[in-house]
Amino acid sequence: MSRNRTIRFSLFMMSVCLIASPVVAQEKQYARMPWHLVDLWWDVGDNVPFESYSIDVSISDDISPTKNVYIAPIGLGHLNKTPFYGGIQTQSDGYTKHNQQLRKIGPGFLMSMWGERSIDAIRPSLGGYYQSSGHEGDFVSIRRPFKWTKGTFTYKIVRMDKEIINNKPYTWVGAFVYSHEKDENIFIGALRFHGHDLMLSPKIASFVEVYGQRKPVAEIPKLTVTFGNLRVNGKSATVKSVEAIYPPNVPDYADAESNDGSVVIEVGHPVEGRTTRREKLELNRKQSI
Repeated sequence: MSRNRTIRFSLFMMSVCLIASPVVAQEKQYARMPWHLVDLWWDVGDNVPFESYSIDVSISDDISPTKNVYIAPIGLGHLNKTPFYGGIQTQSDGYTKHNQQLRKIGPGFLMSMWGERSIDAIRPSLGGYYQSSGHEGDFVSIRRPFKWTKGTFTYKIVRMDKEIINNKPYTWVGAFVYSHEKDENIFIGALRFHGHDLMLSPKIASFVEVYGQRKPVAEIPKLTVTFGNLRVNGKSATVKSVEAIYPPNVPDYADAESNDGSVVIEVGHPVEGRTTRREKLELNRKQSI
């Protein structure tokens, strides 16, 4: 190749690289992903003996599995001070107890608990997966593949059987998701918590998150997520307050408002001129949401 042709080819390749380079290089520098676009903190009053807890979530649009979105009806809760969370993901991964090769499992549901690494503390559902890892602090997790679509779901955790191991008490807690559109109840699996008399702490979070490899902010999906109908031990919870927190150094692409006792979050549209990152939402009626 002649020198001139070499130069022309090099310039062409440089232009291709510039065209193909991700927009993220020109965007504002944000914190490392994952990005919590908004965290909701529900206050349901007092520590209560735990039998069950549930919350509804409605998702307005289908989300492509190529978009890494985590919608967590239980963004953080505590049973006997042991933290856990659970929700709905567009992409998850995990192992089976018969195959230790990590694999992508696509859209599905999950529940995770911290302070544990033993796979003996995990009961995956039939056809389900699990994780045990230390990359977010020691945690164990159950994962269930499910090709969910837009619609309304009830995410529920339930106290199950008790167990004594080395003279120490434990209780299994199962996670379920009910699809209102399909009238189908999906068992995600169960995790083993320390103690027999489990107490549910009154502060419980929900969140919407984007995760995975950094993508342009404009690719955050546009959708509406609605959380509501909190129930403790089968009864409507009285929510004392709910606070929306927009973490710093993440894109302002979510906005939460109360609506008839629920919280409606618009995701994927830029919010201009946000002046506060903590906002107490006034529920329009006393919960029973």
